[in-house]
Amino acid sequence: MRWMLTTVLLFASLSPVFADDALPSRPLDALFSPLPAPAPVNFDLLDLRAEQRDASRPKRTDVDEHTHFVTKQHIGVAAGYDGGSLHGSVGYYLTVAEWGRWNFGVPSIALGLGRYPAYNARLNQSFMKEELAIFVSMASAHYRAGYIAAWGLHWYVNIEQVFDVHANRAGSQMGISFSTK
Repeated sequence: MRWMLTTVLLFASLSPVFADDALPSRPLDALFSPLPAPAPVNFDLLDLRAEQRDASRPKRTDVDEHTHFVTKQHIGVAAGYDGGSLHGSVGYYLTVAEWGRWNFGVPSIALGLGRYPAYNARLNQSFMKEELAIFVSMASAHYRAGYIAAWGLHWYVNIEQVFDVHANRAGSQMGISFSTK
């Protein structure tokens, strides 16, 4: 706080210096230099340069690779019947390799319903009950079946091995999935 008060008193004690007379001035003539007109663009020359750039790049081989590592995201539905228990899920799949029309996935998560045995102690009966479950798709294979032009999506038939977290057991499912790639 002291330094602020000291600074204010210092500036207040200084006498203002005003410019008594104006500096001499003279008019400046603006120098205009016309720019040259733009040259006409030859698109044939641009195409030739693009072709030369493409020719300078290394050539691709004539043989296509069999496996392409391409990441694709799928949304799909699947169902299965294992050990007397029917289950179905809506899942998000991630595929990382493509071979022809086949895509191979990595572990993914799905949310679904399953029929599980339950016990009613009051009635002393066991019965099957539908419950919400989480499924982990351990491995999946998606076969590209076609393209739906109206939706702009590719549709796939998928086969997957799943782990049912609710029942703590493995199973398998079949279904369909959709992807933009």
